[in-house]
Amino acid sequence: MDIKEKLMSFIDKQKISLKVPSLPVQAAEFVTSDEFEGRTAVTAQLQRKACLLNDHILTREAEQAVIDSIEALYFESDNVDVGEHELQKFPDIADVHIINGMRSRLRKQHAIVSRRVSDLIMQKQGQCSKEMERVTELQTEVIKGVGLCVEGRKKLALGRSQFTSASLGILANYSKRQKIASVIRSLRMIRTLQMTDVQLQSLLKAEDYPGAIQLLLECQKAAATFKHFTCISELSTKLQDTLEGAEEQLDVALARVAANFNEANYEKLQIAYGLLGKTQTLMDQLHMHLTSHIHNSAFTIVLGYVELYNSGGGSNTGSGSSFSKLQYSDLCKYVNEESFLPCLLDLSKCMWNVLKSYRSIIKWHENNVKVAKDDISSEAEADAEVATSRKYAKQKLEHGLYRIWQDVQAKVRTFILASDLSHFKFDDFLRILDVINKLIDVGESFCGSKSETLRESIKKQSINYFRNHHRARMEELHMFLENEGWEACPVKSAFSIYQLMEYRFLKGKDMNFTRISTPSSSPSKKSGSNIERKDVFDLFSRESSPFDIAAEETIEEDIMANGEASDPLTLSDDDSDDDVPEELKRDFVDEQTGEPPQPHPKRKLDHGKTPIVTNTTLTILRLIGKYIQMMRLLQPIAFDVMICLSHLFDYYLYSVFTFFGARGELDQNPSRRLRGSLKKIQDTLILNPDASQDDPSEQDKVQSPSLSPVVDISSSTSIYGLPVRVAAVESLAFLAAQLEALHCHIEPLIPQQRRTFLQQFYTGTVKITPEIRHHVYTAVATQVIDYDGILNRMACVKWDISDLMSQHSEYVDVLLRQLQVLSMRLEEMSRVSPIPSEAYTALWECIVRITNRTLLEGFAGARRCTNEGRSLMQLDYQQFLMKLECLTAVRPLPDRHLVETYIKAYYLPEGAVEEWVQQNRGDYSPRQLTALVATMTHISKRTRQKIATLIEEAGKKPQ
Repeated sequence: MDIKEKLMSFIDKQKISLKVPSLPVQAAEFVTSDEFEGRTAVTAQLQRKACLLNDHILTREAEQAVIDSIEALYFESDNVDVGEHELQKFPDIADVHIINGMRSRLRKQHAIVSRRVSDLIMQKQGQCSKEMERVTELQTEVIKGVGLCVEGRKKLALGRSQFTSASLGILANYSKRQKIASVIRSLRMIRTLQMTDVQLQSLLKAEDYPGAIQLLLECQKAAATFKHFTCISELSTKLQDTLEGAEEQLDVALARVAANFNEANYEKLQIAYGLLGKTQTLMDQLHMHLTSHIHNSAFTIVLGYVELYNSGGGSNTGSGSSFSKLQYSDLCKYVNEESFLPCLLDLSKCMWNVLKSYRSIIKWHENNVKVAKDDISSEAEADAEVATSRKYAKQKLEHGLYRIWQDVQAKVRTFILASDLSHFKFDDFLRILDVINKLIDVGESFCGSKSETLRESIKKQSINYFRNHHRARMEELHMFLENEGWEACPVKSAFSIYQLMEYRFLKGKDMNFTRISTPSSSPSKKSGSNIERKDVFDLFSRESSPFDIAAEETIEEDIMANGEASDPLTLSDDDSDDDVPEELKRDFVDEQTGEPPQPHPKRKLDHGKTPIVTNTTLTILRLIGKYIQMMRLLQPIAFDVMICLSHLFDYYLYSVFTFFGARGELDQNPSRRLRGSLKKIQDTLILNPDASQDDPSEQDKVQSPSLSPVVDISSSTSIYGLPVRVAAVESLAFLAAQLEALHCHIEPLIPQQRRTFLQQFYTGTVKITPEIRHHVYTAVATQVIDYDGILNRMACVKWDISDLMSQHSEYVDVLLRQLQVLSMRLEEMSRVSPIPSEAYTALWECIVRITNRTLLEGFAGARRCTNEGRSLMQLDYQQFLMKLECLTAVRPLPDRHLVETYIKAYYLPEGAVEEWVQQNRGDYSPRQLTALVATMTHISKRTRQKIATLIEEAGKKPQ
């Protein structure tokens, strides 16, 4: 008994014990245990049945649990004896409780299964009715079909009975007629086949290749159809020979299309080869013809130029015809300098045509695929052979891009490296670079190649060329400087470097010039630009090429002033030129009478605005323009070119300073930056006369220039060479200004990691031009005024006076007279030699600064001084300033505060003197400070000694 049956028996016992009344004890004594258990089981069974059928209703889940507990045996379709199966479950010792439990369980399962089957039947009853209706309808249709079959058989029997032999005769005659017509068609076809050759040649001559191939194929098919005729066998052999000849003509036409693409002819060839089933063969033959055309055309072009310019034969050849036997690499060596550029242009145009034809072929296939996708048919799409041919053509064309370009590169590289370009003219070499640059751009647009082969070859030639070219230009510049007369060229007032031919590329007139960049650089990032670069092949028509404009050289310069008004100095409408000297003299007379001078604010000098440039300056500007073009065209050596460009300006600056700036004694000490720049130029650029000529480090240096003997800068008549000094230093300033303006064009050409040199060049050399101007004009300012005479006159003045007079000292009048005379001379000179306002102002600044320093030195020379003497110094200086402001428009006056502060320092109290000395010891020399303290009688000896010690310590410190 399983645990479930035991549990059920236990529950039944509990129920019976609660419901059945207890038997008397006496009766229990006579009842055995088996009997008791039997009765108990029967009673429990009755109770369970009543409970199952009447009281207890199972839920859906409980019913499903009961169904799941049914053994799989009951669901098998085979004949299975379930009774035997259940009997085998009985225990060896029969137990009525077990049997009743098993029976109860089976009944419960049977009742639930019966109920579930009944429910399912009720659910499917509607569908069963519908199916029965459909069966009835089908039976009706079957009956109708049987009727139709019976009727048809009746009609068929009627037709068979009415069929006669006349109908069969008609059919037999018709059959004979068809056979005779077939024979006639065969005869006509045979006659057509015999006349095919003439028609085929006519189609091939008219370049109707698809029609010719279609005709041949149809003839072959017809010949195969009528091969049972004896006359057709010989015709089939002739058709095969004709087909082979047609294929040869197709190959010739394909070679022409490869060299010069024609869309209509190429489409015909595609159809013709497609009819032959040789579209893959077409692609192979096409690439073979392209390669052959590149080699043959390159050899033919070079051979033509070699024979044209070497009609007598080369040094190693016996006659002009022998050139054709040379290899291409050997033939290129016979191209001379005169024919190199035209030959390169023709070679590049030929390569351009080949590449453009190839691009047109690719474009044709792309358009053909798009059209096929738009107008596709189910049959064409299902054709696997067509799809395979298109895939093969696409792969072949893509792989052929790089191979074709490599062949082009190899031909051009061989041509470039075969000649020595070091002796070419610079413009010709730039044009060669331009052609190569455009060819590299073409290659990048063609297949995305960086053209390392071409880059390396032109870089090698460029380094060799530019080294020799720059050395020659530096020697030429040395010669120019030694023969320079330092006179301003008569250029137009609106002259600009963009008017020079060498700078046309910056104005867009030579935008056809492209650059060779390093393969790793990117455009645009290369140029930090995000603009998509246009395809070179889309910019030119069928007949044009990027190499057509390479020979344009028709623009002429117009920079010289021809008859242009060149008077650089004019007066205002209120005054005339003749009144200038009289006004200056009248100012001086007023000084003698002590009357206050009458200022003339309306008299203004209008200095010329025409740029001052010398012949050497123009030469350097042209060289700079060419160097920038070289940098643009060949970026890999742009930094080397920039170094050479800096040498041009450095050498000119060094020459101007050496000629005109390194003279004079007063206030002529160069600043630390200027000294460093000049020392660097001298070490890197100026040839050491004691160095060996075989020293590699001295080979790229040039000799220090010497001033031309015809240039006089020591004569007082010419104000110590002021016109030539102005021309030199202002042309240098103009050159520096142009370099500043060109900075935005130069910087993008220099690699990012090398731009530090460019910054150092501008800050260390270009921007020290104002200091050069200061030194050059100071060299003049130190000589135009007799400063020693002024100092001697000031030394004779007694500064220890007790009474102050209202009249200033005599040296002031002498100094002002010299300044007035200088002003008149400058004015007269400016009528002949233009003096720009910048130069005029800079010269007066130098004169005023040196004059103030001279007055300061004279005031410091006073050994004894009183308060009245100090007041006389102030009176003299104020008189000097008042007259000086009428002579020059320089504001503020340089070093004015130094003189005024020095004079007023005399009145400082004893406690403030030491602090003043500490604050101003950098502005005055130790001798000036010592002299000032020595004249202060109101300070004690101890304080004087202390200040003297402070001044001495300050004088020992390095400046």
